[in-house]
Amino acid sequence: MRVAVVISSWVGHPSKYLLALCESIARHPPGAGHDLVLCANGLDYSPPGELVPLFSEIFIRENTGYNLGAWDHAWRQLPEYDRFLFLQDECLVKRPNWLGDFIRCFDSTPTCGLVGEHLIREWDKPWSETDQKDPDVQDRQSIERASLARFYRETLARWGIPEGPTARALTAVVHFTSRSILEEVGGYNLGRSYQEAIAAEIGFSRKIEARGYSLVQIGPRRHSRIGHPQWNRLGFFTRLRRSVRKRLP
Repeated sequence: MRVAVVISSWVGHPSKYLLALCESIARHPPGAGHDLVLCANGLDYSPPGELVPLFSEIFIRENTGYNLGAWDHAWRQLPEYDRFLFLQDECLVKRPNWLGDFIRCFDSTPTCGLVGEHLIREWDKPWSETDQKDPDVQDRQSIERASLARFYRETLARWGIPEGPTARALTAVVHFTSRSILEEVGGYNLGRSYQEAIAAEIGFSRKIEARGYSLVQIGPRRHSRIGHPQWNRLGFFTRLRRSVRKRLP
Protein backbone atom coordinates (compact mmCIF):
# COMPACT_ATOMS: atom_id res chain seq x y z
CA MET A 1 0.00 0.00 0.00
CA ARG A 2 1.35 3.39 -1.02
CA VAL A 3 0.13 6.55 0.68
CA ALA A 4 0.38 10.10 -0.62
CA VAL A 5 0.00 13.09 1.68
CA VAL A 6 -1.27 15.79 -0.68
CA ILE A 7 -1.04 19.45 0.35
CA SER A 8 -3.02 22.09 -1.50
CA SER A 9 -1.79 25.67 -1.74
CA TRP A 10 -2.45 28.64 -3.98
CA VAL A 11 -0.56 31.49 -5.56
CA GLY A 12 -1.96 34.20 -3.28
CA HIS A 13 -1.24 32.45 -0.01
CA PRO A 14 1.70 33.43 2.23
CA SER A 15 4.41 30.78 2.17
CA LYS A 16 4.58 30.87 5.98
CA TYR A 17 1.64 28.45 6.12
CA LEU A 18 3.30 25.83 3.97
CA LEU A 19 6.58 26.27 5.84
CA ALA A 20 4.86 25.78 9.20
CA LEU A 21 2.96 22.71 8.00
CA CYS A 22 6.09 21.06 6.64
CA GLU A 23 7.93 21.83 9.87
CA SER A 24 5.14 20.21 11.88
CA ILE A 25 5.23 17.16 9.61
CA ALA A 26 8.98 16.83 10.19
CA ARG A 27 8.59 17.28 13.96
CA HIS A 28 5.97 14.57 14.53
CA PRO A 29 6.67 10.96 13.46
CA PRO A 30 3.88 9.97 11.04
CA GLY A 31 3.52 6.34 12.11
CA ALA A 32 3.35 5.16 8.49
CA GLY A 33 5.31 5.47 5.29
CA HIS A 34 4.23 8.08 2.76
CA ASP A 35 5.27 10.45 0.01
CA LEU A 36 4.64 14.17 0.29
CA VAL A 37 2.99 15.87 -2.68
CA LEU A 38 2.28 19.54 -3.30
CA CYS A 39 -0.48 20.69 -5.66
CA ALA A 40 -0.79 24.45 -6.05
CA ASN A 41 -3.44 26.56 -7.75
CA GLY A 42 -2.01 29.37 -9.86
CA LEU A 43 0.32 29.05 -12.83
CA ASP A 44 2.61 31.69 -11.33
CA TYR A 45 2.97 29.78 -8.06
CA SER A 46 6.53 29.27 -6.85
CA PRO A 47 7.08 26.99 -3.82
CA PRO A 48 9.65 28.01 -1.20
CA GLY A 49 12.97 26.75 -2.52
CA GLU A 50 13.99 25.09 0.74
CA LEU A 51 10.87 22.91 0.64
CA VAL A 52 11.17 21.63 -2.91
CA PRO A 53 13.37 18.61 -1.97
CA LEU A 54 10.71 17.43 0.51
CA PHE A 55 8.14 16.69 -2.18
CA SER A 56 8.02 13.61 -4.37
CA GLU A 57 5.83 15.53 -6.82
CA ILE A 58 4.90 19.17 -7.29
CA PHE A 59 1.95 20.04 -9.50
CA ILE A 60 1.22 23.62 -10.59
CA ARG A 61 -2.21 24.09 -12.14
CA GLU A 62 -4.65 26.82 -13.03
CA ASN A 63 -6.28 28.57 -10.10
CA THR A 64 -9.68 26.87 -10.23
CA GLY A 65 -11.76 24.78 -7.85
CA TYR A 66 -10.09 25.99 -4.65
CA ASN A 67 -8.39 23.29 -2.57
CA LEU A 68 -10.76 20.61 -3.89
CA GLY A 69 -9.55 21.40 -7.38
CA ALA A 70 -5.96 20.84 -6.28
CA TRP A 71 -6.79 17.61 -4.47
CA ASP A 72 -8.78 16.27 -7.40
CA HIS A 73 -6.00 17.07 -9.84
CA ALA A 74 -3.37 15.41 -7.66
CA TRP A 75 -5.00 12.02 -7.11
CA ARG A 76 -5.73 11.67 -10.81
CA GLN A 77 -2.05 12.31 -11.57
CA LEU A 78 -0.83 9.73 -9.04
CA PRO A 79 -2.11 6.31 -10.21
CA GLU A 80 0.55 4.44 -8.23
CA TYR A 81 -0.93 5.46 -4.85
CA ASP A 82 -3.66 3.53 -3.00
CA ARG A 83 -4.49 5.95 -0.17
CA PHE A 84 -4.54 9.73 0.11
CA LEU A 85 -4.42 12.16 3.01
CA PHE A 86 -5.48 15.55 1.67
CA LEU A 87 -4.53 18.70 3.61
CA GLN A 88 -4.89 22.45 3.19
CA ASP A 89 -1.60 24.27 3.61
CA GLU A 90 -2.90 26.09 6.70
CA CYS A 91 -3.05 22.80 8.61
CA LEU A 92 -0.61 21.88 11.36
CA VAL A 93 0.23 18.38 12.58
CA LYS A 94 -0.34 18.22 16.34
CA ARG A 95 0.83 14.80 17.53
CA PRO A 96 2.89 11.71 16.65
CA ASN A 97 1.44 8.83 14.60
CA TRP A 98 -0.92 11.24 12.86
CA LEU A 99 -0.89 9.39 9.55
CA GLY A 100 -0.93 5.94 11.11
CA ASP A 101 -4.04 6.92 13.05
CA PHE A 102 -5.88 7.85 9.84
CA ILE A 103 -4.91 4.58 8.19
CA ARG A 104 -5.97 2.50 11.19
CA CYS A 105 -9.26 4.37 11.51
CA PHE A 106 -10.05 3.89 7.83
CA ASP A 107 -9.13 0.19 7.86
CA SER A 108 -10.83 -0.68 11.15
CA THR A 109 -14.17 1.05 10.53
CA PRO A 110 -16.65 -1.14 8.64
CA THR A 111 -17.63 0.33 5.25
CA CYS A 112 -15.52 3.43 5.91
CA GLY A 113 -15.47 5.81 2.96
CA LEU A 114 -13.93 8.96 4.37
CA VAL A 115 -12.08 9.99 7.54
CA GLY A 116 -11.68 13.62 8.54
CA GLU A 117 -11.13 15.93 11.46
CA HIS A 118 -14.53 17.61 11.72
CA LEU A 119 -17.92 16.05 11.08
CA ILE A 120 -20.46 18.87 10.76
CA ARG A 121 -23.15 17.66 13.11
CA GLU A 122 -24.95 21.02 13.11
CA TRP A 123 -26.52 20.10 9.79
CA ASP A 124 -27.22 16.47 10.61
CA LYS A 125 -30.95 17.15 10.49
CA PRO A 126 -33.59 16.88 7.76
CA TRP A 127 -33.14 19.33 4.89
CA SER A 128 -36.69 20.50 5.52
CA GLU A 129 -35.50 21.89 8.85
CA THR A 130 -32.57 23.78 7.32
CA ASP A 131 -33.89 25.26 4.09
CA GLN A 132 -36.94 26.92 5.64
CA LYS A 133 -36.73 30.07 7.71
CA ASP A 134 -38.04 29.55 11.24
CA PRO A 135 -41.16 31.79 11.41
CA ASP A 136 -40.51 32.36 15.11
CA VAL A 137 -36.96 33.59 14.52
CA GLN A 138 -36.48 36.89 12.72
CA ASP A 139 -32.70 37.22 12.93
CA ARG A 140 -30.41 37.47 9.91
CA GLN A 141 -28.65 34.22 10.80
CA SER A 142 -31.86 32.21 10.39
CA ILE A 143 -32.46 33.79 6.98
CA GLU A 144 -28.90 33.09 5.89
CA ARG A 145 -28.99 29.44 6.95
CA ALA A 146 -32.21 28.83 5.03
CA SER A 147 -30.87 30.61 1.93
CA LEU A 148 -27.64 28.62 2.02
CA ALA A 149 -29.42 25.31 2.47
CA ARG A 150 -31.62 26.01 -0.56
CA PHE A 151 -28.55 27.01 -2.59
CA TYR A 152 -26.71 23.82 -1.63
CA ARG A 153 -29.68 21.62 -2.46
CA GLU A 154 -30.06 23.29 -5.85
CA THR A 155 -26.35 22.92 -6.57
CA LEU A 156 -26.26 19.24 -5.58
CA ALA A 157 -29.26 18.59 -7.81
CA ARG A 158 -27.58 20.38 -10.72
CA TRP A 159 -24.50 18.20 -10.26
CA GLY A 160 -26.58 15.03 -10.01
CA ILE A 161 -25.53 14.30 -6.43
CA PRO A 162 -28.10 12.60 -4.16
CA GLU A 163 -28.71 15.07 -1.35
CA GLY A 164 -29.59 12.35 1.15
CA PRO A 165 -31.65 13.02 4.28
CA THR A 166 -29.26 15.66 5.70
CA ALA A 167 -26.27 17.85 4.82
CA ARG A 168 -24.02 15.90 7.20
CA ALA A 169 -20.43 16.19 5.92
CA LEU A 170 -16.75 16.15 6.83
CA THR A 171 -15.16 19.55 6.30
CA ALA A 172 -12.79 19.70 3.34
CA VAL A 173 -9.78 20.71 5.41
CA VAL A 174 -8.45 17.21 6.14
CA HIS A 175 -9.67 14.17 4.19
CA PHE A 176 -8.35 10.61 4.18
CA THR A 177 -9.70 8.11 1.68
CA SER A 178 -8.72 5.48 -0.86
CA ARG A 179 -8.27 5.49 -4.59
CA SER A 180 -11.10 3.01 -4.97
CA ILE A 181 -13.52 5.36 -3.17
CA LEU A 182 -12.38 8.32 -5.25
CA GLU A 183 -12.84 6.36 -8.44
CA GLU A 184 -16.26 5.07 -7.39
CA VAL A 185 -17.67 8.53 -6.60
CA GLY A 186 -15.91 10.30 -9.46
CA GLY A 187 -13.63 12.42 -7.29
CA TYR A 188 -14.44 15.93 -6.17
CA ASN A 189 -16.83 18.35 -7.82
CA LEU A 190 -15.25 21.74 -8.42
CA GLY A 191 -17.01 24.92 -7.40
CA ARG A 192 -16.71 28.09 -9.45
CA SER A 193 -17.43 30.30 -6.44
CA TYR A 194 -16.82 30.07 -2.70
CA GLN A 195 -20.44 29.07 -2.13
CA GLU A 196 -20.21 26.34 -4.76
CA ALA A 197 -16.98 25.16 -3.13
CA ILE A 198 -18.87 24.59 0.13
CA ALA A 199 -21.57 22.77 -1.84
CA ALA A 200 -18.82 20.58 -3.30
CA GLU A 201 -17.50 19.93 0.20
CA ILE A 202 -20.96 18.75 1.27
CA GLY A 203 -21.45 16.93 -2.03
CA PHE A 204 -18.35 14.77 -1.65
CA SER A 205 -19.63 13.40 1.66
CA ARG A 206 -23.12 13.01 0.23
CA LYS A 207 -21.77 10.96 -2.72
CA ILE A 208 -19.88 8.67 -0.35
CA GLU A 209 -22.80 8.04 1.99
CA ALA A 210 -25.14 7.53 -0.97
CA ARG A 211 -23.05 4.48 -1.88
CA GLY A 212 -23.38 2.97 1.57
CA TYR A 213 -20.06 4.10 3.03
CA SER A 214 -19.60 5.83 6.37
CA LEU A 215 -18.12 9.17 7.34
CA VAL A 216 -15.83 9.14 10.38
CA GLN A 217 -14.41 11.92 12.52
CA ILE A 218 -11.08 10.55 13.70
CA GLY A 219 -11.29 11.79 17.29
CA PRO A 220 -14.04 12.63 19.78
CA ARG A 221 -13.05 16.28 19.42
CA ARG A 222 -12.46 17.97 16.10
CA HIS A 223 -8.90 18.45 14.90
CA SER A 224 -7.30 16.08 17.37
CA ARG A 225 -4.45 15.05 15.05
CA ILE A 226 -4.24 17.85 12.52
CA GLY A 227 -5.27 21.38 13.41
CA HIS A 228 -6.47 24.27 11.30
CA PRO A 229 -6.72 27.92 12.45
CA GLN A 230 -10.10 28.55 10.83
CA TRP A 231 -11.76 25.72 12.73
CA ASN A 232 -9.95 26.56 15.95
CA ARG A 233 -11.51 30.02 15.91
CA LEU A 234 -14.76 29.70 14.00
CA GLY A 235 -17.81 27.53 14.10
CA PHE A 236 -19.50 26.23 10.97
CA PHE A 237 -22.27 28.82 10.96
CA THR A 238 -19.82 31.70 11.35
CA ARG A 239 -18.14 30.41 8.21
CA LEU A 240 -21.53 30.19 6.47
CA ARG A 241 -22.49 33.71 7.48
CA ARG A 242 -19.29 35.04 5.97
CA SER A 243 -19.87 33.13 2.75
CA VAL A 244 -23.50 34.12 2.28
CA ARG A 245 -22.68 37.80 2.59
CA LYS A 246 -20.68 37.43 -0.59
CA ARG A 247 -23.79 36.19 -2.38
CA LEU A 248 -26.74 38.12 -0.91
CA PRO A 249 -27.37 41.79 -1.73
